[in-house]
Amino acid sequence: MIGLDGEKMSKSKGNLVLVSNLVANGVDPMAIRYALMGHHYRNDQMWSTELLDRAQSSLKRLRKAIAMNTVYESSGLIQIIIASLADDLNTPTVIAAIEEWVEKTLQGSIGGDVTAVRFSLDALLGLKL
Repeated sequence: MIGLDGEKMSKSKGNLVLVSNLVANGVDPMAIRYALMGHHYRNDQMWSTELLDRAQSSLKRLRKAIAMNTVYESSGLIQIIIASLADDLNTPTVIAAIEEWVEKTLQGSIGGDVTAVRFSLDALLGLKL
């Protein structure tokens, strides 16, 4: 369940946050996806502007890392993504691994294949960067 202001979102309460409205207001759909992947689908999650802001910031850093010519070792990240998705869609672990990879890439660590990372993020997570 996704809630808002401590309550379950519902049409009858009129407290729905529609993806179509967010996108119409200029929110990047990938930021919405990234925000939702930060919590496991089996756990309740409260939607907030802070959650979306953090996702937008993380996505900006991810795009900066993906744009670099040299990136941190990528095969470990891809293996973690695959294993975590196979483990009951454990997207919080995926997001943590991505953010660690981004941090190491932005610090100048090298040895990875940016094309493989970009392809994997798109194919496995639907993150079009």
